[in-house]
Amino acid sequence: MKKILLYGATGRTGELVLKLALDKGYSITALVRNPNKLNFVHNNLTVIKGLPTVSQDIERAILNCDVVINTLSALSEKESMSFKKIDAPHTLEKMMHYTIESMLKYNVKRIITLSSIGVGDSWKYAPWFMKLFIKISNFKIVFTDHNAQEQLLRNSTLDWIILRPVGLNNSTDLKNLVVNYAKTPSPFKMSRLQLATFIVNNIESDNFIGKAPILSEK
Repeated sequence: MKKILLYGATGRTGELVLKLALDKGYSITALVRNPNKLNFVHNNLTVIKGLPTVSQDIERAILNCDVVINTLSALSEKESMSFKKIDAPHTLEKMMHYTIESMLKYNVKRIITLSSIGVGDSWKYAPWFMKLFIKISNFKIVFTDHNAQEQLLRNSTLDWIILRPVGLNNSTDLKNLVVNYAKTPSPFKMSRLQLATFIVNNIESDNFIGKAPILSEK
C-alpha cells in the first residue's frame, strides 16, 4: 500500500484527507509545524515536526514515500480576506520548489496539490464577484502564490494533479460531484469532504494525471 507525505494535515481539508486515507489503509507521514494541533493517533500515521518551506524538513519527511499530497493554504483565512496590505510570504511557491527538488532526488513521481478555480487558465471561469474580491483584498497574494506553484509543477517532469475547487464548506451532505475544465460552476460551492474524497480516490488513479480539473457539486 502506498505511503503518502501530507502537507496541511491540521487544516480543515487536510484533516479529512488524513482520516479518509488512513481508513483506506494508506500510511501517512504528516509534516506539520505544530504536532500538538494534530490530536489524532493511528498505527499508520507518522508525525514529523517541520515546515514544508524548509528543504531539510521535506527531505526528512519524504523518505520512503510514494505520493505527496498538498492541502496547504497560502495565507490564513483572516489574512486572505483582509484589505490591509501585507508582505507576500510565497508559501506555496517555496513549498513546491523544494518539494519538486526532493521528489526528483528520491524518485517520488506523483503529487496532488490543492489550487483554486480562477488560477491560471481557469481565471475566465471565476465569477465576477470572486475576481473583484481578489483584486481588492489579500486574495491576490493567494492567487499569485497558486499560480506560481502551478507553473512550477507544469514545468516539472512529475506526475502531477492540480485541483481547482470552488468555494468550500463543511457540509457532510455530499451531492453529485461535477468535474469540468471550461465552465463556471453553479452553484459555486462544494464540501471539503467531497474534495478530500476526490483526493484520496486519486492517490493511485491515473485519470487526472497532468490535468487541472475544476471541481464543484450539483
